Amino acid sequence: MPEETHRPMTLRLPLTLLLLVAAGPAAAQNASSAGALELYPTFHSVGVRLAFSGDANLNATARVEWRQTGSPEWRAGTFLTRIPGPRWAGSVFWLPSGADVEVRAVIEDPDGGASATGTVRTRAPLPAAPGGVTRWVAPGGSDANPGTSAAPFATIQAALNVAQPGDEVRVRPGVYYQSFDTPRSGTASAPIHIVADGPGVVLDGSDPAFLGRTDWRDEGGGIWSVPFSGATRLVVVDSTMRLYRQSSLASLQANANGMTQGWALEGGRLYVKPEGGLDPNGRPVHVARYDVGGLVDVAYVRVVGFEVRYFGTTAAAAGLSLRGATGCELIGNSIHGIGGKGIFLRVGAADNLVEWNVCRDTRIGGWPWAATKGHEEELQGISNRGLRGNVIRYNTVRGTFDGIDAGGDATNENAAADCDLHDNRVFGVADDALETEDFAGINMRVYRNWAEDMLNGMSISPNFTGPTYVLYNTFHESRKGGFKFSLDTVGETFIYHNTLASTRSGFGPVYPSGRWSNKHFRNNIMVGRGQPAIGDDAGESQTGNDFDGDLLHAIGYSLVVWKGVVYSTIGAFRSATGFELNGRAGDPLFVNAAAGNYALGAGSPAIDAAVRLPGINDQYAGNGPDIGAWESGGTGPDTTPPAAIRDLNAQ
Repeated sequence: MPEETHRPMTLRLPLTLLLLVAAGPAAAQNASSAGALELYPTFHSVGVRLAFSGDANLNATARVEWRQTGSPEWRAGTFLTRIPGPRWAGSVFWLPSGADVEVRAVIEDPDGGASATGTVRTRAPLPAAPGGVTRWVAPGGSDANPGTSAAPFATIQAALNVAQPGDEVRVRPGVYYQSFDTPRSGTASAPIHIVADGPGVVLDGSDPAFLGRTDWRDEGGGIWSVPFSGATRLVVVDSTMRLYRQSSLASLQANANGMTQGWALEGGRLYVKPEGGLDPNGRPVHVARYDVGGLVDVAYVRVVGFEVRYFGTTAAAAGLSLRGATGCELIGNSIHGIGGKGIFLRVGAADNLVEWNVCRDTRIGGWPWAATKGHEEELQGISNRGLRGNVIRYNTVRGTFDGIDAGGDATNENAAADCDLHDNRVFGVADDALETEDFAGINMRVYRNWAEDMLNGMSISPNFTGPTYVLYNTFHESRKGGFKFSLDTVGETFIYHNTLASTRSGFGPVYPSGRWSNKHFRNNIMVGRGQPAIGDDAGESQTGNDFDGDLLHAIGYSLVVWKGVVYSTIGAFRSATGFELNGRAGDPLFVNAAAGNYALGAGSPAIDAAVRLPGINDQYAGNGPDIGAWESGGTGPDTTPPAAIRDLNAQ
């Protein structure tokens, strides 16, 4: 079984400079010295940054080892990459939650190496059971009440205003035309709980005055209007018929941007054009009057089990927003029909957990791409524009423009750094299922996600530093591309063990639309249909990109197009580029790809064939790890030891 190797950079120096390098002081500068070791934990990962000095000749490499405290054996982790500082950076994966872990960063330098060791505890969820007073809220309550079960408050805000660390605000089923803002923090051991008391607790941001209204004026052409003052970014008819915002009445009348339904504000009136010529009189029309359903801008608050709908009046709109929040949790909420992002982490939000939520839209994913791109409806189900340590997992996003994104601040290296985006499911979005872009991307980890029915699987356009990890994701039924690179994306990105396939013609697993560098592909199954498995037809690839251990297959097209040259066989591609020395070509023999079953059938060339990647694919069945996202196992026992650690020297 092949092992992963990365050759250190070779420097060719003039003779006089070589003589200087041989001198004592210069040699001392070539030796590496370890500085401060920074460890940043999430639930199952630790981000590592090691400052260093020396290594003037750039021949050092670095790696990470780890063990649970008390264990006698160190386990091999990933190699580290260079980031500004100078520092080495990387991640430790697959750790247990709430565990004490020792981490050792090792610099291997022919001129003299170094190491540094530290201990960190991985995160554990906040206590789920409240330990304080329960403050009740109910539709028939009053904010003059004491908030007991027998005499509940009417608004969530009234309960929050008196809630203390450890208390629970418990909300009985009903529709609440209100929003809330958290006035105080809980603590790590005593968070404040905001909990729906069963199904049917609805936080509604629309103005109830528009429900069943009967004074809509017929303007002709399927357009109706009523007087309106104020601002909104959302109009929904009959609960699910979201309308497209047009810039003017004339645009609404002209079906601008190919949209035959919509709404517009003009001259103090709200104009709507429902689908199918529907008369809105007597029907529920939801017009957003509040911007954010739940604003959490403190520390250690849990929001659990709400339906959140019909919010959005500004560009910062969201169903639930973590603005500068720390250590908070959003769990099991259902969010839909939002004139903004479903869940929005922003303005310094850090170390938060977003899990088991459903964010959906009933119209945007099916509207024409050109109508929504660059328009108010270019929205994400979940958007992480915060800082370090946010974890987004086990969520479902359906029908928005983009699924889940992270980044958005190229000026701060800690934007969305040391974050985990894993085990989410994204369906039916108009553009990219996953986006990690316009940020440094240091220790951004994207793994075990499922994306289905989208334009592109994942956009990395751009990241600037890295390391960013993209591991064990499945991209099913893309309408265009798998991985999208552009805008001079240069950050070190490690794309390992992903599976990409589609029954739709014109799908290319590697589909750049601009210049890209330092993207490293290992052990992926990439099946092109009407496009090559690897496409770089216009020479967008710049420096540092490489491929090895992948299984390539193309249906109805040549196997690879690289820098405009067509390669029909993997051997020809290997000979010309040096890539895919351990790669394979052929049908992966999925059990049923059309139905989304990407388990490997008997005889698949992917079984037991992956390149070993210490710290990534150490756990497997059979004689070795399988290529792709799904480990099917082999017939023999796990007898192959991990490969020797090798390190990628920065380009």
